Amino acid sequence: MFVRKFEAADWAEYKAMRLEALHLHEDVYGTSYNDMLSRPDAEWQTMLGKDDQAFFGLFDGDTVIGIGGIFTHNSEIRTGILIAGYIREAYRGRGLSRLLYQARIDWAKESGRFDRLVIGHREGNEASRRANQAFGFQPIGVIDYTFGNGDIAKDHQYELRLR
Repeated sequence: MFVRKFEAADWAEYKAMRLEALHLHEDVYGTSYNDMLSRPDAEWQTMLGKDDQAFFGLFDGDTVIGIGGIFTHNSEIRTGILIAGYIREAYRGRGLSRLLYQARIDWAKESGRFDRLVIGHREGNEASRRANQAFGFQPIGVIDYTFGNGDIAKDHQYELRLR
């Protein structure tokens, strides 16, 4: 098992895995399956080709089995937001999320762009909570959030200070 950063040329692999995650678990992500499905291929290519954000694939040999990303909102330029974490069900419970977390944290530190990282999870998502806690993320609040399936639920938010 290994993690590597996706490049623009890997857009189709990333797109397939992101759509799979949304199709199966739209209730835990901030966007909907239909929204992402409707995006043109050029948008996927551009997204993976930017140097101020990164998307990673978790691989079992040549097969992508998980993904995770990091980007920033323009309003919080020094804050990296960890997004789109997903591992196929058959691979869960093996501690593999640590590989995706470590790749994103390492990339953030090496980039020098960020003072802190933030991540959130829907209330009740204990696997996500345990994973971010293992890397030292600290609770910073709970907000009402509209998830990709339209549900409004509690989103627990955490931060990791890099500086």
